[in-house]
Amino acid sequence: MDTKLISTLEFGIRGFDCGYGGPLRPFAMANFLQEAAGENATRLGFGMGDLHAKGWTWMLSRLELRTDLLPRDGERVSVRTWPAGTRKLFALRDIEMLGQGGRSLVRAVYAYLVVDMAARRPLRPESVFGSEIPPVGAPHPVPDFAFDIPVAEGLEKAFAQRVSGRHIDHNGHANNAHLIDWLVDAAMAPSGGGPGRPELASLRVEFLSEALEGDELLAARAELTPPSAGAREPSRLFVTELSRGASKVARAQVGLR
Repeated sequence: MDTKLISTLEFGIRGFDCGYGGPLRPFAMANFLQEAAGENATRLGFGMGDLHAKGWTWMLSRLELRTDLLPRDGERVSVRTWPAGTRKLFALRDIEMLGQGGRSLVRAVYAYLVVDMAARRPLRPESVFGSEIPPVGAPHPVPDFAFDIPVAEGLEKAFAQRVSGRHIDHNGHANNAHLIDWLVDAAMAPSGGGPGRPELASLRVEFLSEALEGDELLAARAELTPPSAGAREPSRLFVTELSRGASKVARAQVGLR
């Protein structure tokens, strides 16, 4: 792989990234991953500022993520990321979080849309990359990634969440890290936040519509029958949704261990 395409950011895990002595929270994890993704895109000439100058923006549309081992307070981690080619309208991005000695902690494939901000419609990735689309130079960290989320019947309410100003990002809507946090929380409810809380093992997310300041979102969940699992695979599997009235904002398949 062309190492010039790779960016690596280091992070120290603090107590407020975990809480209750547990592992890295989904919200902090999502922020670490998107921070590295943004830095890499900027360094390669197609960051948020570069797109905004053209009236465009990046919007995360899909993701698949696996956790091999979540870090804890006091550890240091490295997040490596690189552009991984395109699939239809999606620009793919591979991301790895590594621990001491290069041990795999988190692996992910993100799928972004390039969106015309005025028209609020997606553009083809070639609009950004031109004819020189960055090549796929290494296997995806999640080799069998598939963004499909099963339809679940009988979803039950988990909680309601109002979108406030602190949730809003540069695109004027709730940032993906908050949506990810709420989708995972819906699967974990009502386990609480103390010791014994389940850990995130796997995650697929489909972002369907924007959540704006003042929106009242309903989080709901339904448990699926998980496949037979190994030691680090999900022991419980859920479909979770965030909706605004009759409109779905995001859906996820959340695996817990």
